[in-house]
Amino acid sequence: MIFTEGKCPRCYGTIQIPSDPERIHCNYCGQEIDVKQAMETVKKDIVVKIMDKNEYNQELNEVLEALPTMLDYNEGVEKFKKDTYKEAFEQYYNKHYQQYMAIERLYTASLDKKRFFKSMVNQLVETEKMLLAKAEKSGREAKLIDDNLKLTVYMIPAMLKYKGEAMNGFTECVVQGWQEAFPKYQISKADFHKINAGFRNKLCYITTAVCESLGKEDDCYELNILREYRDTYLRSTQDGEKIVNAYYDIAPSIVKRINRQSNRDEIYKQIYTQYLSPCIRLLEENKKEECKEIYSDMVLGLEAEYLLQQ
Repeated sequence: MIFTEGKCPRCYGTIQIPSDPERIHCNYCGQEIDVKQAMETVKKDIVVKIMDKNEYNQELNEVLEALPTMLDYNEGVEKFKKDTYKEAFEQYYNKHYQQYMAIERLYTASLDKKRFFKSMVNQLVETEKMLLAKAEKSGREAKLIDDNLKLTVYMIPAMLKYKGEAMNGFTECVVQGWQEAFPKYQISKADFHKINAGFRNKLCYITTAVCESLGKEDDCYELNILREYRDTYLRSTQDGEKIVNAYYDIAPSIVKRINRQSNRDEIYKQIYTQYLSPCIRLLEENKKEECKEIYSDMVLGLEAEYLLQQ
């Protein structure tokens, strides 16, 4: 069978098109696409490659100006919860879809692709620094934490979803450039499915983070006893179920904010001493109700410290 190179008109990924079918599925985004549209996208791509310097610079300036708006999604912080993240992510992705296409076009037309990535990352970082400088001093830390969250769970995963030829390299440059500009906080590159899986799999976010900080394995005694308590006792009571649901709504954001603190190991040690160790001691004595009180205090206390006061 003869194959012809084409480009998906939705995600701009390069695909191999067999000679006979009229419609195929893109092996990048999974969408069914029209073969004629895929071939037409290749033609447009060729036009992009011969874009003159003035056209290129004009579109580049427009993209650079619009790029920081990808972090202008304040409600995204509040919507990063089990029941709202998926819908919020889809809304975000669709809102910025044209920007992904423009980035892909410019990347294709660029003769110096590393320089292109660098100009994009510099614009994002310098705008963030300017906005932080304008913000009230007491609110700068909270703004940077929120923007780290939006970058990690919306902007980067949305670009990875779009795929294409530019996005993987671009997101790597974003992570590196942002990390160099704001070294106090750690960010990572992950796609939507990996992030959302944390909600679906009901991970024991805070306890896991604490145990990792203390050098304990995922199947350590502390994690196993607390997971069993959560799944067999807390979920069997009405108020316990509410505590668990509240925990999974806020725990991912709390862990992300703690991880961006320079003294995060000290914070996790404090959580272990103040909440987890007493819980485990009570469970060993079969005092499950008393443990529930401490578990609830942990949820409310960490929410107040790391979310409500931001």
